[in-house]
Amino acid sequence: MKTVITIILATMFCSVNALALSWDYGWEDGTGTALGVYGNAIVSNSNEQAYEGSRSLKIIETPLGGTPQAFIWWVTGLSSGDTVNAQFYVYDDTPGASPSGRIWGHYTDGIDVNSYQGSAGGNSTYSDGLGWTNLQHQWTFVTDGTDGRTGLVVEARIYSIAEFQAIYIDTATITVNNESVKIYRANGESIPEPFVVGALALGLSFLFFRRK
Repeated sequence: MKTVITIILATMFCSVNALALSWDYGWEDGTGTALGVYGNAIVSNSNEQAYEGSRSLKIIETPLGGTPQAFIWWVTGLSSGDTVNAQFYVYDDTPGASPSGRIWGHYTDGIDVNSYQGSAGGNSTYSDGLGWTNLQHQWTFVTDGTDGRTGLVVEARIYSIAEFQAIYIDTATITVNNESVKIYRANGESIPEPFVVGALALGLSFLFFRRK
């Protein structure tokens, strides 16, 4: 019976290791905004526009200057070769003109979401001004082990030509091919949660030590 249990445990752990982590967020809680901002971005949880549900993230730029950003996702515990796929919808109604939105990313030290360890690049596509535009990008994490990089922030950027112009972000999703990372979404929640891991370990211990 011990052999059977060992095989079951090995199978379960192998299955977990083969999984990716995926999550979504749509600002429907009415309170979440962004994990952080950079530059002259002002963010709020808004009911003025929505791709799904009734709420979204509103971003305005004031005063004008630089490239304001709202931090939508933060992934920590990454290793070289890990892939991060993220997407969200951006609303603007100014075809061929600002404001526009864009998806971008930067590296962090994995400890402070506001740390900066270099640009990770992003998609060259901007929101098209015809309503809701889906923007997405895949990053392959790169570190040489000495540059301090262990995290990646996914940004929503706004490009304005006048103060208080607004874009809206909704229906954000992320998938990471390494299930051992930690993902934070815009309202500050994170996965995996410690109690889930603890419950799994407790359950497996019970299986192993249970007498048959």
